[in-house]
Amino acid sequence: MNINELQQIIYNAGIVGAGGAGFPTHKKISEKVETIIVNAVECEPLLKVDRHLVVEYLNEVVQALKILIDALNAGKAYIALKSKNIKYLKNIDELSLKTSKVEIKEIPDIYPAGDEVVLTYEVTGKIIPEGNIPLSVGVMVINIETLFNIYKALNGSPVTYKYVTVTGEVDEPVTLCVPVGTPVKKLLAFAGFYDTIEYTVVMGGPLMGSICDPQKEVVTKTTKGIIVLPVNHPLIQKKKIKASVAYKRASSACCQCRMCTDMCPRYLLGYSIEVHKTVRSVANEITTDTAPYLQSHLCSACGVCDYIACTQDIIPRAICSEVKNQMIKNNLRYTNGKAPQKVRNERQYRLLPSQRIIERCGLKKYDIESKTVETPLVVPEVRIPLKQHIGKPATPIVKVGEQVKQGQLIAQVAYEDLGANIHSSINGMVYEINDKEIIIIKN
Repeated sequence: MNINELQQIIYNAGIVGAGGAGFPTHKKISEKVETIIVNAVECEPLLKVDRHLVVEYLNEVVQALKILIDALNAGKAYIALKSKNIKYLKNIDELSLKTSKVEIKEIPDIYPAGDEVVLTYEVTGKIIPEGNIPLSVGVMVINIETLFNIYKALNGSPVTYKYVTVTGEVDEPVTLCVPVGTPVKKLLAFAGFYDTIEYTVVMGGPLMGSICDPQKEVVTKTTKGIIVLPVNHPLIQKKKIKASVAYKRASSACCQCRMCTDMCPRYLLGYSIEVHKTVRSVANEITTDTAPYLQSHLCSACGVCDYIACTQDIIPRAICSEVKNQMIKNNLRYTNGKAPQKVRNERQYRLLPSQRIIERCGLKKYDIESKTVETPLVVPEVRIPLKQHIGKPATPIVKVGEQVKQGQLIAQVAYEDLGANIHSSINGMVYEINDKEIIIIKN
């Protein structure tokens, strides 16, 4: 199979990155790829999706990876796993690896190992130039669930299901296979949770995830976790702080200790991001030097500065995120493009073990084994967003009242556009179409 054929299959199946911004995968495929890194490190605490796929589907993932290697003519591929999850490799066919370019790569159990900049360095020793993507060093980073979706696409199945971990203050933490468009409240009910008054729901990981309304939000192609925490939990309190409040705290409480910079994972890799200078410039309204503002583009929003480094509760990440958004609105971007010559010497002493993150963030009681339900959750209705990823929303190609089948194309983008096709995740009738979603009711 050549690269164009593979791109077409991926485009037809509507595959996007299964986490993060959800970059359309057919646009990520390139002949410039020398090394493929399969991200199976499960960066955020409490989530179990990647581990489940390692346990149940690693051989299928390897099959898809071999096809990807051949199509891209890549020289090597690594499946990156944290050291604590290596024990789950018992089901893999070792012979299939010995005769291939695929290698299992053990990664230290640190946070944020899933950041593609950090992961690329841990696997290959290469540092991605500032403001660039992994392809600039010949690397393609792909999430293990995205690769599993490619395996299914090669066998004729588009993206209609998503694996999601539901955990926190629920009766039974669980990782579920659910139709795309499933209301979050249905997942919570399956896990035995109904009280949304005394608790807050986070979509995504505990550090990088955002507060969501379970009555309105639905599972998308990028949803990894649904976490329930008490309203007074420290993580929730920090997530509720607005950028305007963070600005005021910075102007009154920041002591310029520079811990936010010294603990920043990208700074430690040699990047010229100095978070404390960004905070200082914002707090004091310094406009004579634009560098601290432009450096905000190098922030990965991992939250280390918020939850580990800052002793004054200033929330540096909120400040960097707001500055970054303002820069983008004004068409200002960081254009350095230089690669650090080497990592900073102190990095080896400042790596953050995941367990320390769990303990410092008050998550220890939730860090428990949970079951996985492989059988797809049955739901009476799905609300499928037309935009579930970075880029252009899809255009509906079905009509209200039309009967659709699971896997049927219901919204489309042009191949050349940055976007992804959308398929029905259940059998049913199109109940409503609006500018944001297609609602389908099960027959």
